[in-house]
Amino acid sequence: MGKINFVFYSMIFLVSVAMAGKPTAEEENLYNECDKGNGKYSSCTKLIEILSKKCDSGDMIGCSDLGYILGPKLGMREASITPYEKSCKAGIAESCFALGTQDIGLRGNIKKAVINYTTACEKFTDQKKLFKLRSCALKVALENCLRDEEEHDPVKCAIEAFEEITDKYNANSTKE
Repeated sequence: MGKINFVFYSMIFLVSVAMAGKPTAEEENLYNECDKGNGKYSSCTKLIEILSKKCDSGDMIGCSDLGYILGPKLGMREASITPYEKSCKAGIAESCFALGTQDIGLRGNIKKAVINYTTACEKFTDQKKLFKLRSCALKVALENCLRDEEEHDPVKCAIEAFEEITDKYNANSTKE
């Protein structure tokens, strides 16, 4: 599980950087203080407050960013699910990918992971080709894990597939 958590956090960080719109100067400052630690937990709580308001007002990138701050940044992975779900339902591919990863590593719900990776596969554009390919490959691999669930543990199969696909695409991304 340690490797899947590391991979999850690394990928979500990269996705968050790639998807981030133009944050306000205050948000950027709060994010940097929260991200770097520096004893500035108050920066994290203020950032959560700002992103929560954005999410509640219908800003789906704000919801996705909130999920990222709550989950990978602060370790509140269960709390990150609601904003990720909201933004995934709105078609934010990065949130769907994050949910798929949590469905495997946190909840062990492979059927739900397939749904979320399917959405991510459909919603990622060619500008984020590696994430699109990874999402599509995970969807197929997890469907195969579910087909054979009477013969083996689908969660174990899913974790192994996730690690294998992540390793494959991480190796490919360093060549590009």
